[in-house]
Amino acid sequence: MISPFSYDYISKGENFISRDDEFKVLQEHVKYSTNLLIHSKRRMGKTTLIKNFFEQNDKEYLCVYIDIFEITSKEDFAVLLLNALTSSYKKDLKQSIKKFTELFKRVRVEPTINPKTLEYSLKPIVATLSFEQMIEDFFLGINELSKSNKIIVAIDEFQQIANITDVKLDAILRKNIQERENISYIFLGSKRHLLTSLFEYKAPLYEMATHFELKALGLDAIYEYVKKYLDITKELCEYIYAVSNKETKILQHIFHILYTTKKDITKESIDNTVEEIVNSKDGSYKLLFDTLNNNQKLALKIVGYYKKNFFVNDILTKYNIKKQTLQSAINALFKKELIDKVDDKYFIPDRTLELWCERMVNV
Repeated sequence: MISPFSYDYISKGENFISRDDEFKVLQEHVKYSTNLLIHSKRRMGKTTLIKNFFEQNDKEYLCVYIDIFEITSKEDFAVLLLNALTSSYKKDLKQSIKKFTELFKRVRVEPTINPKTLEYSLKPIVATLSFEQMIEDFFLGINELSKSNKIIVAIDEFQQIANITDVKLDAILRKNIQERENISYIFLGSKRHLLTSLFEYKAPLYEMATHFELKALGLDAIYEYVKKYLDITKELCEYIYAVSNKETKILQHIFHILYTTKKDITKESIDNTVEEIVNSKDGSYKLLFDTLNNNQKLALKIVGYYKKNFFVNDILTKYNIKKQTLQSAINALFKKELIDKVDDKYFIPDRTLELWCERMVNV
């Protein structure tokens, strides 16, 4: 039995809470083959959004999705691009092999079988090829395909290219995507500051994509979906919405537990459910906490609890820390991407970690 509240897998079909306005934005960009940068906090549903959009449009477009979260080298990046392109081409296997043999200069393809679905797809053979050869073949192939197909390429966790320092991936991408036809590139990411650096003034990708912030799901849309499966008032749904700070993942997790345990939904049962979720993360958060020095540990607690206005004497005295020391520790946490900032308000992007830090301060 599948829960209607998918907190640990991609929501699809009837379990996808509709984002009509966001779909309209995507539709306008892919219609005219323009590029889009979608950014938001983590766990807000960027991947779910793009995968559901692809599912609804894969008959009209060749949809190529690449998740580059785990890349550690330029070669990883090129291999993922090639894998995504060859596996996205949904034609007869013999026809597909013939097509890519014609498209690529150096990359060979061979059939492979998915052990879970038992479906055949193509696998590029690249063991002897350099990064330059692989990236050239990717763009040769996709540009040639675009002459007879409208294509959408979505690169998820795009900020990871900033961690590859032995080559300017952003400059290589600019050179190739500015000469495209019938291809819309959609860049998705959650590490706002790394993304900003990639698209800021004088950066190679400056003005190469329209920026679009994915906002949290609205309370009304969530309630309309949730009340189909749970006996819950809008006021209690709003309470969960506030406790979760609108983060989609923990929202879904709370609803999932309430659904599977068949609890009577009250503020007390919601609070107990949140406590259960936070407790389940205790071990992993302690391991993370142990990687920080004492000042950084203290700064994480302070940011998690106070959010802003914590450089005042009362707070500094209470925690016996100097303003300069606290600022230095916050800067270090910022670089580690454990905290973020919007205007004058700091926050911990992982809402469950934020709740865990709040609990430590209250102990």
